Amino acid sequence: MCTVSFLPTRQGFMLAMNRDEQVSRPRALAPGRRWTGMRASLFPSEAGGGTWIGASDAGLSLALVNWYAKPQRDRALCVSRGIIIPHLLAAENLAEVAAMFADLPLAKINPFRLIAASLKERRLCEWRWDGKRLTCSQFGWKRRHWFSSGYDEALANKKRAAVVRDIAKPAPARLRKLHQSHLPDQGPFSICMHRKDAKTVSYTEIVATKSGAAMRYVAGSPCTKKPGTPRLLSFASGA
Repeated sequence: MCTVSFLPTRQGFMLAMNRDEQVSRPRALAPGRRWTGMRASLFPSEAGGGTWIGASDAGLSLALVNWYAKPQRDRALCVSRGIIIPHLLAAENLAEVAAMFADLPLAKINPFRLIAASLKERRLCEWRWDGKRLTCSQFGWKRRHWFSSGYDEALANKKRAAVVRDIAKPAPARLRKLHQSHLPDQGPFSICMHRKDAKTVSYTEIVATKSGAAMRYVAGSPCTKKPGTPRLLSFASGA
């Protein structure tokens, strides 16, 4: 289960993500600066280098959620979805992101949804891979939320969507509190999720402005910890 939120701001946008995983999964590494192709990027990662959210100096921010509503293949026979964002962060813009999907072994990757926000283009897109076909949708430059759940995706979407509809004109601080919250009720469907075998294991926040991006990260449930000191990434000229 995961929750991703996009919020436009006066100077750019905010992209926030709760990552929900099995409690037995090894702890991920905190955000670090890396090179993705010719671009400088910033993202947290698994020990093997894969990630679920990241930002580049081209003004691009990407977040990925598993698409459990579609048939899943045996993970042992698949390539990790964690390779997707490091590969695509090498793109200059959303057109290049679209073209670079051709270099990924999609036939060996389980279904996913990739959210992409481009500051210089002021465009918000979502790519969906259902295991057979890749499609893309473009949305208006306004607040939007995405939810994913391996527990009960349809019910998680219904309950969490009802929660975010009640938030009128949220500011970044209010959106951060949403990701810390146990609405509608603490448990498998709350924004900050808690089950015996799984929970929200991290919170990542990207705040992009004209000059660069600031990434804040919580290793653990965001209801118990506040985001640490932000890691900064300056945008290249023209971003």
